[in-house]
Amino acid sequence: MNDFGKGGAVPVVIVLHGGQGSAADQRERTGFDGLAVAEGFTVVYPEGTEWAPGRHAWNTGYLMRRQVGQSNDIAYLDALIDILIRDHSADPRRIYMTGGSNGGMMTLVYATKRAERLAAIAPVVGAMFSFETQPSRPLPIMFINGGQDNEVPSEGGFSRNPLVARNQVAPYKPLAETVQFWVTVNGSLTPPVTTRTGSVTTSVYRAPSDGAVTISVVDDVGGHGWPGTQARRQGNNPIQSFDGAERVWEFFETQSGTP
Repeated sequence: MNDFGKGGAVPVVIVLHGGQGSAADQRERTGFDGLAVAEGFTVVYPEGTEWAPGRHAWNTGYLMRRQVGQSNDIAYLDALIDILIRDHSADPRRIYMTGGSNGGMMTLVYATKRAERLAAIAPVVGAMFSFETQPSRPLPIMFINGGQDNEVPSEGGFSRNPLVARNQVAPYKPLAETVQFWVTVNGSLTPPVTTRTGSVTTSVYRAPSDGAVTISVVDDVGGHGWPGTQARRQGNNPIQSFDGAERVWEFFETQSGTP
């Protein structure tokens, strides 16, 4: 964790790593540290359960159950937020969460169960497995996905990575259905305002007076990974058209919740 806010209650961005990552790896790859210094927010890098040396994952309930299925990550993140507010001057109205891959999935799971604790979320190259749990209130959300993502395909189903697919107990929900789920939860206005810049399509479902905004950002040529970083395996290049941390913070700083 890095406390970069100076005096008074400060916004906090909680950044969750992917299913083979770690807090240190996520800190190094995302570039949030420099942004936090420049913008005056606190950035926190929690770490999930270690399932192999140096590899950690989050218990979403549907992925890697054998490795991390006994972990109560909802309680862990609850406790983390409590500590941040109590001991680190976190503003309870400006607690934001993002994450990549398995971290994006955990962000979505936590948001459906604890929407009242968050001001906004930004799941990156993640997905949902179930629409059964309804968030307690509207919550601003921005999805970032790659159209060429084979690990978490936008059409849903099972991962095209055999290692990941073997550890799924349910298919991913399609991105379109997931966006619609949040449009309904948030009471967002339809149709969306859609813009295209290069390979990136941004669809903004605007917030009504008693709801929240829902945004979907899709890079048609982007693959799996944190936007702006180098590929970790051949043939699956992360989004290169923008910096992930900058795009996420740009969204967060325009949102404030009422938990």
